[in-house]
Amino acid sequence: MNAGFSFQETLAVSGTEKNRPVYEKIRAFLEEGQSAADFLPAFCPDEIRPYLSGFLMYMDLAAALGTACEIVREEKKQRLELIRGCLYPCLLLTGMTAGIFLFALFVLPSMLSLMRSLNLPGAAGFERTGIFIRVFSALTAVCTAAGSLFALWRLQPERITATYRWLCVRFPDSWLVMSASRDFCRFFLQCMRRGVSTYQALHMLRKIQSKPLVAFIAGQLDDCLMSGESFEKAMSSPYVETALSRFIHLAAAAGNCESMLEGYLAMSAKRTDAAVRRFSRIVQLFSYTLIGAVLIFVYSILMMPMTMLQMI
Repeated sequence: MNAGFSFQETLAVSGTEKNRPVYEKIRAFLEEGQSAADFLPAFCPDEIRPYLSGFLMYMDLAAALGTACEIVREEKKQRLELIRGCLYPCLLLTGMTAGIFLFALFVLPSMLSLMRSLNLPGAAGFERTGIFIRVFSALTAVCTAAGSLFALWRLQPERITATYRWLCVRFPDSWLVMSASRDFCRFFLQCMRRGVSTYQALHMLRKIQSKPLVAFIAGQLDDCLMSGESFEKAMSSPYVETALSRFIHLAAAAGNCESMLEGYLAMSAKRTDAAVRRFSRIVQLFSYTLIGAVLIFVYSILMMPMTMLQMI
């Protein structure tokens, strides 16, 4: 379709034995006079469907498909980068906590029992240290699990908007605010590239239920515009990241909003990459420090008999 083929011509030239039953159903809907917006999203993958349904109300079919596919492609790329950056340190922290807890639960009691049988001094101190290790590792696991579950509960679609409003007031540039502003900017930029007006773009984005924060920001900006405010002033909303507001002010002065939004997304990508690397270094440093402390503790216990022999 980007090469100039109509939708019907595209169906004809791209048909195969595998997709023929689907194409025949699509042609049947077209022969009945139905518009693509009424039936086409049902034939698309789940990840594209919610976006395509809204885009088809304001764009032609080729632009709507292209916009939906581009947004999904960018979301997949961003998700993959986050997983690659955070998976190893999270697994390292989990494995370290589990290993220390199992060591303190099964291995350490046997070592302390050996020390007591040999009447080695310091057994009581090592035993207290073992209790501390078990308590610390258990508390770390419980707090991490509880924090993760609470975050997942607050970030559910039916609660995430309320969480977002709370964070915007108290932590205006928190991670969730930056993430939501970046997602809104990505959607809005795609609309601009397709020639969709600001009014239509905001009306379209506020109806995307699969992205509640994008819909919320679009709704807030749309309400401001409907009340007579300029788009530049509307972007000063507390529900938009400060950096995005500054970029919009620069765009208004430069007269090139699209380039400024692209610059904001590029800056957000670098900032996210730096945050992921910083998180990875902190978690790895913490994990390696604890592992080193445990190794020193075990070495001290193992060297206790040698120390006693040297004193005889």
